[in-house]
Amino acid sequence: MCGIIGSVRGGSCLPVNTSIRMRDSLAHRGPDDAGLWVSPRDGVTLGSRRLAILDLSPHGHQPMQDPTKTLTIAFNGEIYNYRELRKDLERTYSFQSNSDTEVLLAAYANWGPDFLHQLNGMFAFAIWDSKKQCLFAARDRFGEKPFYYVHRPSTFLFGSEIKALLASGLLAPEPNLAAIYRFLAYRETDAADETFFKEIYALAPGYGLLYSPSRDAFKVWRYWDLDPAAEIRYSNDRSYSEHFHALLQHSVALRLRSDVPVGSCLSGGLDSSSIVSLVARQLAGKQQATFSARFNDPAIDEGEYIQSVSAKFSTSNYATFPDPRRMIEELSTFIWHQEHPFVGPSIYAQWCVMRMAKEAGVTVLLDGQGADENLAGYLATQGSHYRDLFNEFRWITLLQCAGTQFKRGGFRGLAGTLVPSGAWLSSLSANRPCLVPEFSRMAFAPPTRSPAKFKSALHNELYQQLRCSMLPKLLRFADRSSMAFSREVRLPFLDHHVVEYLFAIPEEQKVRGTTTKFVLRQAMRGGLPDKVLNRTDKKGFETPQAAWLHGPLRPWADSILHSSAFRERGWIDQPAALRAWRRFLAQPNARHTLLFRWLSLEAWARMYLKPSTALDTVSQKRIVLNQGFRTNPEVLAEG
Repeated sequence: MCGIIGSVRGGSCLPVNTSIRMRDSLAHRGPDDAGLWVSPRDGVTLGSRRLAILDLSPHGHQPMQDPTKTLTIAFNGEIYNYRELRKDLERTYSFQSNSDTEVLLAAYANWGPDFLHQLNGMFAFAIWDSKKQCLFAARDRFGEKPFYYVHRPSTFLFGSEIKALLASGLLAPEPNLAAIYRFLAYRETDAADETFFKEIYALAPGYGLLYSPSRDAFKVWRYWDLDPAAEIRYSNDRSYSEHFHALLQHSVALRLRSDVPVGSCLSGGLDSSSIVSLVARQLAGKQQATFSARFNDPAIDEGEYIQSVSAKFSTSNYATFPDPRRMIEELSTFIWHQEHPFVGPSIYAQWCVMRMAKEAGVTVLLDGQGADENLAGYLATQGSHYRDLFNEFRWITLLQCAGTQFKRGGFRGLAGTLVPSGAWLSSLSANRPCLVPEFSRMAFAPPTRSPAKFKSALHNELYQQLRCSMLPKLLRFADRSSMAFSREVRLPFLDHHVVEYLFAIPEEQKVRGTTTKFVLRQAMRGGLPDKVLNRTDKKGFETPQAAWLHGPLRPWADSILHSSAFRERGWIDQPAALRAWRRFLAQPNARHTLLFRWLSLEAWARMYLKPSTALDTVSQKRIVLNQGFRTNPEVLAEG
């Protein structure tokens, strides 16, 4: 796991000091080693900050070159099947390390860009090929690891985080108004290749990139996608669940490969509890460390379930209680790491879990992220299943499901499932009177939608969540929060073999009546406490947002909403926003999600959008966060 940067410039390299500044803005991602490789002849610079996970020796140093010195790589992530790939490559390649980085180099040298199809992992990397005079880069299938870039005439820059590009000094942080509009209107972030900053783009998940400096041109292409025609059919539920269990168990086994301590996140929900169960089987009696967020509010605390799972598998459970007062104290640091505004404080709970893992000395954490988007875990997703039932004339089943849902959640709960795609409409209708009309006219952008390529409404909705509406932002949250504390998160539910299987089996294996994640529940039956296996509520890292805003966060919120900076930003109408604030204070359950969106946007703008101080702020934050990190002597290789 690392933070990587690079530049390709026609005529000359970036100054070394500039490249080091870019690289060391990512020191939190890699406290164990630092490297920089420069080729003045080609105008290429690659840099790396290393968090050592596999092969802790100096042989894993990056940037790394192949024996011919014609290929140089900067790599962030993990290749879980590197041992299997290495066996194939050893016939023609002489390895000098036990790292997965060198396996990537050898794979490219032997198989060319097509080797991407053979990778099982999370990754973002760039390879400079001096023979072909091109930069080849790629990002993993679901976007677990980030890759941002800027292209200007005769200049191509890239980095693991946006702050590294800003640290180059070649561009000022200017807001992308279309992205801001989508965030305010539809709660969108990370849904496409655009970011909240002009000129800065994200390489999309499952895409490769090729940049040719001689032509000053680059192309991107999709190397992987789900096949809507793929179908797997068995004659009984047991066969589906056994196949799924085998795939998930293998995924967990691969993600336990590490030369540093490994633990698990445990929220008490079905997904994380399943991972803890499968890890326990792999550890064969060795104690597993688990990390949880707890709350004093019994309405959202999941301690009952956490304790049940921890007791069953005899884990060493660490629990943290997120404090909103501390959140305010470290808000600027939090936003500096996230680089985007956020829709609510729930991701702060994840931040606290990662800090606790660092304090416990556990470097790698397995987590249940990705199950909801593949197994129809969100309540609103059931509406798509209901539409399938209607289109298939299974109206009696539809009425039975609607009746059960009404008993659980009343009219509000039923409406939320019947119109799942209407969430952005309700957000827009609530937001529109509060947006400055001129901003709305100038910045308007439609919501990002993935193509409807599957036969069923359910699979199309899950594909939308996987590619646009849900998973991309959750993966960024996880990456930034974990890397802020030099931790690595691994996600067994996002093994591409698991995801391909789940999209190929019938919809009723995901939603059976009103039961979500049906095949997972069947696969884990007998392996989890019944109270966890049969849960129907959905919480995740939920925080008492309304109570926090009405209580400890109130002075912070009040100062932002009344500030001249908030008014002069020109995005949100201040008088309308203050009316919404007063209504919330009178009725704390009203509009708290909308208010927090406004607050986080303004807090983000204050961190990044002051042209005169933005880069100074980034530099100062880097110095503070890097205190105590061990940095090895820099290695500057001339290419």
